[in-house]
Amino acid sequence: MITPINSPFSAYGLSGANSQTTGAGSTTSEFVASFKDIMSTMMLSGGGSSMGMQSGSSMTDMMTPLLMIILLERLVELQMEGGSSEKSGTQNALNLNPKSEPSGRPVGGVLTQDYHPGHNGLDFGIVVGTPVETTMDGKVAYAGWNNQGYGNLVIVENGDYKTYYAHLSSIPVSVGDTVTAGTTIGLSGNTGNSTGPHLHYEIRKNNVPIDPTAATLGA
Repeated sequence: MITPINSPFSAYGLSGANSQTTGAGSTTSEFVASFKDIMSTMMLSGGGSSMGMQSGSSMTDMMTPLLMIILLERLVELQMEGGSSEKSGTQNALNLNPKSEPSGRPVGGVLTQDYHPGHNGLDFGIVVGTPVETTMDGKVAYAGWNNQGYGNLVIVENGDYKTYYAHLSSIPVSVGDTVTAGTTIGLSGNTGNSTGPHLHYEIRKNNVPIDPTAATLGA
């Protein structure tokens, strides 16, 4: 039983396998060092009057196997805690950018203009007020009026990619918002340099416009 051996261990700062704690920041090496200190104290203390022993050496002979069991149990606990933490960290890293590349359509409607030199994206003819959905997970990097012809513009960023949603009539998101693919980030409109109600959609990689046709219409 653990209870009978807790009392003699407490004299050396150890209270048994189930109740021994090393603190949130303790490591395996720190626990091993603590174990060595306890063994050294036992060797020097001698006399085992409280244990009914005749010498420090004989007390150490009896206590060593018990202490080794406690040490091994604690080492297993520390290794399990470390493995769990590492797994959790890895999982968080995997979930950080689950859909970092844009794919699919941001709206329905009819494709009225494709990607070509001088036109960096795709235009979809739709009625004003149509919900516009982001095509990837990410954060809102820009949300507001743009003076370069885009009108009301939302930019969603994830890693190397940015997606542009222009000529919006309304913007319900703010810079810094985290969004997932399919989230409504605006309502279509006819703002900026627009020849009629439509959505202008772009994909940029490393800030350079790329042809979004395959990722958008082929998904």
